[in-house]
Amino acid sequence: MKKLGVFVFGITVLFAPCGTALAAGGTATGQPTGRADSLQLAMTLYAGGIPLGKVDMDAKFTGGKYHVVSNLETSGVVNVFWQSEIQASSSGKLDAKKLEPELYTSFYTGHNAKHQEVSLTYENGYPAKLYANPPYSTRGFEVKPEEKKGTFDPLSAMLFITSGVGATSSPCDMVAPVYDGRRRYSIEISKIENITIKMDNGLYTGPGYKCEIIYRQISGFSPRVLREANFPKIYAWVAQVSNGGRSFVIPMRVWAKSQYGTIAAVATSLKVNGATPK
Repeated sequence: MKKLGVFVFGITVLFAPCGTALAAGGTATGQPTGRADSLQLAMTLYAGGIPLGKVDMDAKFTGGKYHVVSNLETSGVVNVFWQSEIQASSSGKLDAKKLEPELYTSFYTGHNAKHQEVSLTYENGYPAKLYANPPYSTRGFEVKPEEKKGTFDPLSAMLFITSGVGATSSPCDMVAPVYDGRRRYSIEISKIENITIKMDNGLYTGPGYKCEIIYRQISGFSPRVLREANFPKIYAWVAQVSNGGRSFVIPMRVWAKSQYGTIAAVATSLKVNGATPK
């Protein structure tokens, strides 16, 4: 059953506040700056159709700055072996061509009341200062200083993706390099085909993309984790939406096949500048 937690993590790694320089960022067009925009997104997690928890994100963009908060909470059968509640926030700079984090904090409560607090402070786009309480050891599988350069915290990586700043040939083609204070990994997204999305819950119907997501572990992982974490192929329906301001790239449904059935994260609520996009 522990492997189910691995699959859930693989699905939610794009959206979970736990778990890219932006100097390594991509480009975007037509994104207004110097104005206020907001994005609220909530998703429900499922395994074989059974709810496992929820994750949400609330982001605000004002005058070239961003501030985002996110919460993840598991529920149901997954709590037997992977109970988690995570609150996180991140702030930094964002314009039409780059995103640069400045401060990231996260608070984790896990099984048996295990707690973990982490913060990353950035200088010139580099995660220069790490605070962890309780401290954790990475001896034997450290992340090298050069591997941290040009990375995002997990929450800023979410914005790198949803803001479209990182997109290259399409809104569904990008790489987000992430360092969460302990591990270094990349989220690689590529377009498979253009599709028409029709959500069963009625949240969205319209044009979109089917994309493939690769969670690529780079460093900071123990050999046991690298040996056991065989992530399945992950897919997503992605739509580009707006409401009188910035355009956002939204994952409407993310899923993977596993021995426990389909593991999925489904968008249940979406507001851009206070209203659900039509």
